[in-house]
Amino acid sequence: MDLIEMERTPVSRVERKRLQARARILEAAEELMHARGFDAVKIQDITDVADVGHGTFYTHFKTKMDVLVPIVRTKARQLTERLDDLTCDMEDSADVVSISVRHMLTAIAKDPLWAWFLYKSDLPMDQIREASGESAKRDIQNGIETGRFIEHDEITLEPFLLGALAGVIRDKFETGLDQPVIENCAYILLLILGVEKEEARKLSCTPLPPLPTD
Repeated sequence: MDLIEMERTPVSRVERKRLQARARILEAAEELMHARGFDAVKIQDITDVADVGHGTFYTHFKTKMDVLVPIVRTKARQLTERLDDLTCDMEDSADVVSISVRHMLTAIAKDPLWAWFLYKSDLPMDQIREASGESAKRDIQNGIETGRFIEHDEITLEPFLLGALAGVIRDKFETGLDQPVIENCAYILLLILGVEKEEARKLSCTPLPPLPTD
């Protein structure tokens, strides 16, 4: 819960102070980790910047990695919302999927903290699932229902695609996800969904429309 949500939700004074402390910890951790990298930041650094005691930190989080989880989840939620706003009026499911996966991979590539988290995570597929939300499943299903995509077994398709994307992100962590790699991911995804080769290549290389601003 961020500070805006706190204003909308009636809470007691004690609970408000608790949530405010948690928000300060998250804000301080994100700022420090972006500036120095995850490994270089100590819990003491976070508590100093957040102006909270160690006891307060451990009330909310068990480890430094636990702090990173809600930070990345917030990034994923915000990206999903912006992608939904961008693609809500698009009629071609193949275009929607291509744009969405390229924007998602671009956002991860531009955020060292997010990329590091996925690289180190024991459950990268779950993290990719959070980044795409229910939107990816919905968009693919829409394409199947309209005949744009070929039918797949949903139980098999989702983990197959998530695993592939997670594998690429982790494999390219050292060198980075550049535009050709991102476009190839979109291209291969469209091929799997049944889009013809020439059209899939074209859709994966078209300029990305900008995401809506907050």
